[in-house]
Amino acid sequence: MNEFFPIECGDSLLAIGSLVKSRRLQNRQRQKDLAASLAISERTVRKIEAGDPSVELRSFMLVLWQLGLTQEVFQSRQQIEVSSLASAQASRNARVRLANAKGDF
Repeated sequence: MNEFFPIECGDSLLAIGSLVKSRRLQNRQRQKDLAASLAISERTVRKIEAGDPSVELRSFMLVLWQLGLTQEVFQSRQQIEVSSLASAQASRNARVRLANAKGDF
């Protein structure tokens, strides 16, 4: 199995994990209670809070949703969608010209 994981991605997961833990504690909720409310294991909650990249995406998203963090974590998604739409529109209008092949025949 490939163990490569970009540092930037790991840092993001650590930051999100810290946010998850902070919100859970703010809600005065134990890991055990959060896990039970979502039908996931306590170990999974611990892994999310630790920023472990091996957590199943479904569990990760359920925890964010349960704690009301989905919008906060993905707030830049709308900006990304707008900029990619503008980029796609601009590239649709642009023509690509290839260099002439010299001595090809």
